[in-house]
Amino acid sequence: MPSPVTLPTATIQDDFTTVLSEVHAGIIPSENIWLSCYKDGEPSVHGKISVSLHEKDRDRIELVGNGGVELTRTSQFRYTARCLGLGINSVDFISPREVYADPLHSDEKRVSTDVDESGFLVSNDGAHEPLFCDSHLLVTALLDGTLSVYNHPPSPSLAATYPVPTTHVMQPIVTTKLHRSVVNALEILSGTSPDPLLASAGSDFTINITRLPTSSSTPLPSLTPLQSIRGHLRPVVALLPLPNDSLLSASTDGSLRMWDIRSGTQQAMWTMPKPAVALAAAATDDARGGAWVALADGNVQLVDTRASTSAAQWSAGVTARAIAVSASGQEVALGTANGTVTLFDVRGGSIREQWRRSGAPVECVSFAPGGRVVVGGEDGLPYLVDFTRGGEHAGLVASELVFGNVEAVRALRVSGELVYMAGNGGVVRKY
Repeated sequence: MPSPVTLPTATIQDDFTTVLSEVHAGIIPSENIWLSCYKDGEPSVHGKISVSLHEKDRDRIELVGNGGVELTRTSQFRYTARCLGLGINSVDFISPREVYADPLHSDEKRVSTDVDESGFLVSNDGAHEPLFCDSHLLVTALLDGTLSVYNHPPSPSLAATYPVPTTHVMQPIVTTKLHRSVVNALEILSGTSPDPLLASAGSDFTINITRLPTSSSTPLPSLTPLQSIRGHLRPVVALLPLPNDSLLSASTDGSLRMWDIRSGTQQAMWTMPKPAVALAAAATDDARGGAWVALADGNVQLVDTRASTSAAQWSAGVTARAIAVSASGQEVALGTANGTVTLFDVRGGSIREQWRRSGAPVECVSFAPGGRVVVGGEDGLPYLVDFTRGGEHAGLVASELVFGNVEAVRALRVSGELVYMAGNGGVVRKY
């Protein structure tokens, strides 16, 4: 196995867009924001960016770097930094455009996220507390097993030159305790119109299938599961919707089980050599039927749900934490407890790339368009890496996603060019 490539880290004051907005509006005349760069085994760089209005063009902010760092504005929520001392010639800082928060559950602690084509799912306990969102509804699950449904607010139009993230204050239209303990996964099941079905899995060993209400402005009394599926002997940690009204579940009891969501009956079961920690599958039709399973010991298994077989593929050699599959099904990314991310070439049957940054555990990983990979972890410094550029530029971090203040990232999912993330702060951020 090749040695991991060590990537540099660039981090910036998490409220820097607020500083820029206040300077531009004349609320404060000038201010400094900090910008730091790190790379394992090398001296770190700590600089400051002086923020003030341009002397002649009063609608433009002047950014002056000090201490070996530079910063320039690219667009409303994107800024490009340089730190030549650590070989960072160009890295983008991307600030969130929108923030979603329920004041009862967003006291700057605990969340994680999943996003699909229609929206996103989030969890909120530092391990899990899911949330789903589409153009109409937002659904969260709390530490005690309670699910809350919200009307999803529309995205605002942004006219400001130096905007700050829009914060949406959320109030639930219905709240129900569906699980007896922590909810570990949420998935929306396709082909369930007119109202969507939500699959939720918890540490109470249970999978609930619940019909979600359509968007409503009036409170509803409660949610009632259509099916409560039991069969696992330990916490259910991951769910994966399959075609034909089937659902795959993974548990720390070392089993994968396939269920008929209509009847709640078990269709198949696979016994893994170690507890399962994560599931992933490709989005394309030609890759259907194959589910990738990350095990606690770092081994990865490929399960053929059509043939009811499984086979070991490779081992990371350290505890696995997260797994993702590219849209084509040709690449698998595995995040581990020591901060290493491995990119596996399915067709070639070998490791294509392997990298790490701070050594903090990886909590979530996802593929983005164009061969890019988004990674979030316990250090609270999510990033996007691009291995498609080749040559001496291979492995450079393309973008740093500005997250909370010392707040671990617990989950994410990519939907086209949008990234949704959440962490220990109890809020969801949209980039």
